Amino acid sequence: MTWSHGIILRAVAILACAAVPPTRSFTLRHSYASHASLNRLVGQNNVPGNVRRTISHLRSVEVTPFAGDEIEQMSATSLQTRALGSQELLMLPRQYKPGLERGDNPFPQMSHVSTMILSSTPSVEVLSQAIDEAMASHPLLRCYVQGDGEPSKRIDLFQMVREGDPNPCTFVCPPIDKSPLFSSQDVLTVIDVKGKNRDALDISWKEQFSTNLDSGSDWCDIERGPLWKVELHRLVDGGKDAPCALMFTFNHAISDQSSANLLMEHIVKNMADIEQNGYISKKAAINSIPSSMEDSVLGVNRSFSKVKTQDFSLDTVSYVAKKAAEGFSSPVILPDDQQDKDDGNGILGALTIITGNVPGGESSEGRKSTVQFRSLSTETTNALVEKSREKGVTMSNVLSAAIALTASDFIDGGKKKVVSARNYKVLQSLDMRRFGVAGLDKCESVSCMAGSHDLMLGPISDGSGKRVRTSSKEKQEQMFWSLAKESRKQTNGFIESGGPQQATRVFDFAMTISDMNNLVSLSAKSNESKGRAYSVGIVNAGVFERQNAVRREGEEKREKMVTKHGKYNLEEIYFATSHARSGCLYQASCMTMNDRLHCTFHPAMPIVSEATNSEVADSFVELLEVIAGTKIIQSDAADSSSLAESSFSLLKKIPVAAASLYGIYGIVSHAGAWGNFFHAVLEMKETVSNP
Repeated sequence: MTWSHGIILRAVAILACAAVPPTRSFTLRHSYASHASLNRLVGQNNVPGNVRRTISHLRSVEVTPFAGDEIEQMSATSLQTRALGSQELLMLPRQYKPGLERGDNPFPQMSHVSTMILSSTPSVEVLSQAIDEAMASHPLLRCYVQGDGEPSKRIDLFQMVREGDPNPCTFVCPPIDKSPLFSSQDVLTVIDVKGKNRDALDISWKEQFSTNLDSGSDWCDIERGPLWKVELHRLVDGGKDAPCALMFTFNHAISDQSSANLLMEHIVKNMADIEQNGYISKKAAINSIPSSMEDSVLGVNRSFSKVKTQDFSLDTVSYVAKKAAEGFSSPVILPDDQQDKDDGNGILGALTIITGNVPGGESSEGRKSTVQFRSLSTETTNALVEKSREKGVTMSNVLSAAIALTASDFIDGGKKKVVSARNYKVLQSLDMRRFGVAGLDKCESVSCMAGSHDLMLGPISDGSGKRVRTSSKEKQEQMFWSLAKESRKQTNGFIESGGPQQATRVFDFAMTISDMNNLVSLSAKSNESKGRAYSVGIVNAGVFERQNAVRREGEEKREKMVTKHGKYNLEEIYFATSHARSGCLYQASCMTMNDRLHCTFHPAMPIVSEATNSEVADSFVELLEVIAGTKIIQSDAADSSSLAESSFSLLKKIPVAAASLYGIYGIVSHAGAWGNFFHAVLEMKETVSNP
């Protein structure tokens, strides 16, 4: 998932928890606390009247069911439609008509870029045929969006609370044999690169990668489609045996990295088959539109628009409360040289946002992505995997620890302090297919199932990454691996407590009844926070070769993806989503292929300069090499000795002004019709004890 999903969840959670004084808490009896829905709570004699009123209020909210929620099972010769789910509406994104009528610019799309380096270059004819067959298999590759998503009316003073959904944004996928027909001609561009070697090729695709990350409006017309494109970067003087780069750019509403992997391997296998046989001997299965993330995780027709509060339980309330508790840490979100006295999360920021304005005024600073690419050697990658297993942690845990420690070397912005320890909020991405109901989505077709959860790591002393790199093995155990194990503990706790389901449920609730895209936009424009909501972010897309390939004709069991088809070796893959508008201060996206970890570093510039991002990338790789034991740096005894004392104690709950001030935010929000949005969430806090 994405940074925006996390922002919305925490906004709802903090408001819910902080706005209700501890003295008003109410503890549910264990006999119905675990899984009972809020509807059932109304029948209990000892449930306070305000809880009953909250439930009644939520049940009365008018929500028009999405016209296309039920996916019609159709053949390739029939039209397919489905209304976008909440996650997809965030990525698209759903627009905000009051802002457009004021002359505001439309919200930009969230772009997802994935580049594959191939050992050989296909002909345009072969590549086009391979793409055409893939588009026939995956409905969202040939879709456009119909409907503006405007509610029947907005019912609050500040025009952000929605009622009804008469014209929902809906995926429309034309049949493959009728007009309007999308083909490779609509998505494929060839970029000829002067030169014969890999260096010239890399310069071309790397420059375009950064551009594509922050683009969308110049090529993606969602009302016409398609919602993706592919570029072939080829060496003019290299010949067919020279390497090439295939760069895929998607509107993130239809893709995640698992989908991108699926598509890339699909197309390359098609190319090899065409070159060998003159045609595709085993075509891919024709798919229906994949389920939305909400249907996949919660169950078909279990979205808020369908069941309202029926699936709300104490687990939901507990999740909201736990998310709110994160506000009692002080995570760093900007380097010291760019940190204002007020980061936009205090009283003024809270009061400003609920009135539809930007905290601290709009930033005049134009932000764009700055990107670096790095790869670990096979030796280092394999050694790191083995050490992770020995320590009982996953590679995702290792990468989360590494990105937080690396950030500590740069967070002071060059303003060296004698002693400074900070908490780091880590956005760790998840593939939500893992948590779907009965395996509803097995990644058989291209779609977006990107999710996330937050880790809170720290306090970590400034410069800890460097000190870990120069410490003894004993100190590394105490420093690095303890942080990785803390990451594992928090991740396991989130999953085992039903966090993925509750996160999806709360997010869907917020997106259904409010214009959360507008709140995200206001936060992104803030001159105080500069759109940052996390200290660091990490994506681990796993191991390419462990993912299942597309299902082909006559196959009962899907084969695993491979990195060689005919003359084509899939050498490297780099991917990213844009954090220029909002997101993480430092961000890395990683995937293992051919026993090598490939990493993309893509923060926002000028918050993080191009030079600093390059240093971050080098330091991150060096840290992993040291931890893997494939690189040794001379120990700095003075630095490493101080680290153990201050860096890795258990997470301290540090009260900050912003956390308490959100209470005022919630209280003020009760004024007028704005309370129709927040009142229900605020009073849900009264059904549990304070966390």
